[in-house]
Amino acid sequence: MKRPFVYLSSSLLLGIIFSYYIDMNTLLCLILFFMVLLINIIKIIKYKIRSLDLLLSLFILGIILNNFKTTSSQLLEYKDNLVEVTAVVDEILSIEEDESKYVVKAININHNGANRKVSEKIQLKILGRASLSIGDEFLFRGILREPLPNTNPKLYNHKLNLLTEGIFVTTTIRDSSIQYIIEGDCSNITIIKYKFIERVERTFDSYLTERNSSLMKAVILGKNAYLDEENIGKFRQLGLAHILAVSGLHIGLIVSILTGLFAYIGINKNINIIITLGAIWLYAYIIGYPPSVIRANIMFSLLLISKTWGEAYDSINTLFFAIFIMLILNPYWAFSIGFQLSFIATFFLVFLTPRLKENFNLGNSQWLKSLIAIISVQIGLLPIQAYYFNRFSILGIMANLFIVPLFSLCLILGLFLLCFSNLLVPIAYSIGLVIDFLLDIQFFAIDILSYFPYIELKILSPSIVGVLCYYILLFISIGIIEISNIDKKINKTIIFYLLFLIFINSLSIYIDQSIDIRFIDVGQGDSILIRTQGGDYLIDTGGNPFGNFSIGESILLPYLEKEGIFKLDGIFITHYDEDHCKSLPYLMDNIKIEKIYIGYKRIGNKLYEDIINKAAEKGIPVILLKKGKTLVLDDNTTIVVTGPPEDLVLNSSIDENDLSLVLLMNYYNKNVLFTGDIEELGESHLVEVLDTKVDFLKVPHHGSKTSSSEELLDKLDPSIAFISVGRNNVFGHPHEEVVNRYRERDVQLYRTDELGLINLKLNQEKYEINPFLKEKRNVLYVVKYFYLHLCFIIFYIIISYFLIKYYKILEKEMKTIEL
Repeated sequence: MKRPFVYLSSSLLLGIIFSYYIDMNTLLCLILFFMVLLINIIKIIKYKIRSLDLLLSLFILGIILNNFKTTSSQLLEYKDNLVEVTAVVDEILSIEEDESKYVVKAININHNGANRKVSEKIQLKILGRASLSIGDEFLFRGILREPLPNTNPKLYNHKLNLLTEGIFVTTTIRDSSIQYIIEGDCSNITIIKYKFIERVERTFDSYLTERNSSLMKAVILGKNAYLDEENIGKFRQLGLAHILAVSGLHIGLIVSILTGLFAYIGINKNINIIITLGAIWLYAYIIGYPPSVIRANIMFSLLLISKTWGEAYDSINTLFFAIFIMLILNPYWAFSIGFQLSFIATFFLVFLTPRLKENFNLGNSQWLKSLIAIISVQIGLLPIQAYYFNRFSILGIMANLFIVPLFSLCLILGLFLLCFSNLLVPIAYSIGLVIDFLLDIQFFAIDILSYFPYIELKILSPSIVGVLCYYILLFISIGIIEISNIDKKINKTIIFYLLFLIFINSLSIYIDQSIDIRFIDVGQGDSILIRTQGGDYLIDTGGNPFGNFSIGESILLPYLEKEGIFKLDGIFITHYDEDHCKSLPYLMDNIKIEKIYIGYKRIGNKLYEDIINKAAEKGIPVILLKKGKTLVLDDNTTIVVTGPPEDLVLNSSIDENDLSLVLLMNYYNKNVLFTGDIEELGESHLVEVLDTKVDFLKVPHHGSKTSSSEELLDKLDPSIAFISVGRNNVFGHPHEEVVNRYRERDVQLYRTDELGLINLKLNQEKYEINPFLKEKRNVLYVVKYFYLHLCFIIFYIIISYFLIKYYKILEKEMKTIEL
């Protein structure tokens, strides 16, 4: 088997991914693994083992590793309980005036008087002025929480990100919850780590300007926290974000400098390699073992060892060996963005670049060779960057071609500056001047390029199937998959299927008349996306009434972009509470909006005035809707304005909740009522004027006890209701009494705090409700609920068999005719 680790690591990776989405019994998998392993051993003794048997073993091993990692937490069994934890500070994430964040290692936990020794990391937030140092041992009281995953499709998954770092629980405490602090004694290796960090910070702060120092510290120590958001944004816009992540470029420079320096001063080759390997692995420890550095270190370690032993070095096989080792150590690295970007970029750099150079016959031009390398990486990363970032830098290739060599030189000089800063101050000062000069040029070029219009293209997040199709076509085009080696009958069958799928998809798009109503999880607030055949609309935009967390920037706009929505045909604002419209000004700055619909004016309300002023600035018409107005969204969908009534609007003493814009949507024979935050007065008006039942109801005011009166529910008689509400909110929404009212009437309730985003799909007479958060499915569930899909696949395989057989018969007949 040529390059065996390509196949071994791929099988292991598939097993890990399968286990993440499908629940598999660990004991059963262990039995299967040892059975397959035993069969493989017998085959090795009797005759040569088949590759398929080995790959199956690795697939099952991937499932087992992921299951073991998932259940390895000692602290998860204490989640949502008040406990006393003795911990040691492992890492300082941030320290601000009234808040600090740490990663601490729990060594003992006490619950209800029972002590237990543990060894597990916790992400800890302390509210107040308490300050901890590395190595400090302390005791605190707090409630352990399991981090939340993303509750809207394709958005950042905080829980998964923490799992890649081995963190299963988090907690937030006040400084008064800390019982005692004992100043700890750090180990020698920890002292070396923080002495190095202090040395880097002190050196660059002393010899470079503030902006240049921040960049060098961020790059050497692998922490973007040293940079401000504006500069990080510019690097991302120009496709230069990889510069800020410690990767193979940095490790390669360190290896080249150290091996060259040690060889120059006459150190033995073997000792040279041992010292260099020790240095790069110590550096990885200092910056926290990011996946990209572990990958680079494994590859450079094997490269140096192979040179010592005189063995051949295969960069592709070594790359996949690194994947194999890393997934064994931590299966959750498979879901790390840094892991994915690092491996894909490296693969296309070492595999595609040589092929492009051969095809274009570049000669000795280093500039063109660098250009080809950059293009290779960009081609490889395109679908991954689209999926995670929804951006493609149009000037990225040019920016990389100019900035990367310049920055590489600065990085080399920065390493020399660290060496000479305490030994030869005049030389260090001179090096600092050169670095400042080069980085000033770099920042000047970045600032110039950032002012260009349309420097980045916004693109939707492709589906997983779309990503796979991209790589399959790419692998075919660059010769990884050689179609010429595939039987012609199979090729014809594949072409037949492709044409058939294109026809089916085109037909389904043409006849599709469905609409989607998506209750986006924006926490304690409302934001409902309506996707019709005629356009995309929002009802409210959500907004955080407490703190500085931006719902628009962190949730709403990213979700819209990932769905490929870069223009909204209209936004309906029900009323001017922060949790309903605070994000609208941000949206107006970042997405095209055709119209804004409001139900009333409110001079003196800051949010109302901000919206009006921003809309005027952006040239967006603001339309005041009156009761009885009908809006046509598409051929089958209309919205009728049913509130607020004029008498309530004219009464300045009425609470704004009762002035909420109430919208009745009709699609074929289905009615959907959107109620905003109406309370007693608004609901009484609906009871008086509404003369139709509703099929689907957006529960008024997040399920507050001041809404959802019995009279309203009896009048509307909904079958299904949706509550948009935040988890553990301070208002106690939805109120238990209100929930019981719905249950007594056999109304099915769907809540965003429990289910995340909820998608109501209406397709003529049918409807389908799909919440984003679901229980992990097992194999039996897949068979039970997706048996039609499985039957369809089996049917396809049978048809394929007969098609190939038919082609063979046809080919024989054609040959007979020719003879």
